[in-house]
Amino acid sequence: MARPDRDPDQVWSLTLHGREHRVESRGTTVHRVRWLVDGSEVATASRMDERFTVTAPDDAGGPSRLQLVFSTLGHGRRATLVVPDEPDVDLEPAPGSPAARHEARVREHPRRHAAIAAGGAVAKVLGGLLVVWLLAQVVVRVPWPDWGLPSIPWPSLPSIPWPDLPSIPWPDVDLPSFSTPDWLQYVAPVLVAVVIALHEVRRRRQQDERRRAAREERDGGSIEP
Repeated sequence: MARPDRDPDQVWSLTLHGREHRVESRGTTVHRVRWLVDGSEVATASRMDERFTVTAPDDAGGPSRLQLVFSTLGHGRRATLVVPDEPDVDLEPAPGSPAARHEARVREHPRRHAAIAAGGAVAKVLGGLLVVWLLAQVVVRVPWPDWGLPSIPWPSLPSIPWPDLPSIPWPDVDLPSFSTPDWLQYVAPVLVAVVIALHEVRRRRQQDERRRAAREERDGGSIEP
């Protein structure tokens, strides 16, 4: 178990509307998250989910929710401030951190990012099929012993005299039958992974612009709408 006083595995930070937000994350299996505003802790969370939301008290001021995303291996991906009546904005990951390297790969190589996402989905599908095949081989080939367990004597319960309810005359309508091809259940996860990856590429470009606007506001510059 990670010690609370050790350096965080991932740090995000951003100054928004004059307030400095900092998010610290520790652990890869259980994610221990601290959200600090102007150096004061406003919320904490300890979750195993890859995606979850941290909520700040009503009197904290500013954004009241923080959305966290982690990879399947437990590395931090992004921390997003949910700002009322404004677009959500991602905090900036610490330079050289896993989240920063991930953002750089998405930004610089969008097609490769989509290809990797598709490859991961294919690996999950093939992995599931392999597990099913191995279980089937175990069930068929392993000579299971005859345990000779005694049968359980169940008591003879009296029957309940249910009343005869009137039948409802349903109209005789021939509804068309729909069937999906078997291959669709294997292709669909791959297509979904590609769509999500492409959406992340577009989202990354939007977030770069919002961060730039936040930096201009912090430095006293103008903010584009």
